[in-house]
Amino acid sequence: MNRAVIFAGAPVQPKLQPPVPKASYYICADAGLRLADALQIQPDYIIGDFDSLQYVPTSIDYEKIKKVPVQKDETDTILAAQYAISQGCTELVFYGALGGRIDHMIANIQMLQMLANDGVQGILIDENHWITIQRNCIQHYMKRDGYFSLFALTEQCKGVTMTGVAYPLQNSTLRSNFPIGVSNQIIEPEATVKVDDGDLLIIFSKD
Repeated sequence: MNRAVIFAGAPVQPKLQPPVPKASYYICADAGLRLADALQIQPDYIIGDFDSLQYVPTSIDYEKIKKVPVQKDETDTILAAQYAISQGCTELVFYGALGGRIDHMIANIQMLQMLANDGVQGILIDENHWITIQRNCIQHYMKRDGYFSLFALTEQCKGVTMTGVAYPLQNSTLRSNFPIGVSNQIIEPEATVKVDDGDLLIIFSKD
């Protein structure tokens, strides 16, 4: 799997971030450059309108920089994701994409569906969360501390079966207007989740 790590501009504490995995590309979206610098990650590509960073980086310090207009349809984070996909990446891990402005956070969660449409897995990470989307398949999730929650991003998620958890499901339908999948826990070494039709939002969270 060709992985990219993308740094977005949410105000997170660098020292609390989980370890950054090895990747083929490290990409910064606008003020995500601050987070990459704080984590001592040299980016391969920087893109944004730089309204959040409040200055345009120079090629003296960074090799590849693209400035885009402020008025545009895509967020800087989505532009960074599109660049990663154009380079053949099929797994995108985002730091600095949670917290801060709630409109940006919702946009980043919805972005997971856009990535899935391209056959790309997106993962949003911070010190308290690990978030991805599961579409029409079976996946296995290792046990970890905290809560394990499922939400229907589409109107319905049909044929949801979940084992290895405190509150299992068997061929159930989850609906976007009734969140019954909150605050489950994995009690076996791993949980198995199957969804026959729909987009499930998968969230590991800590208090």
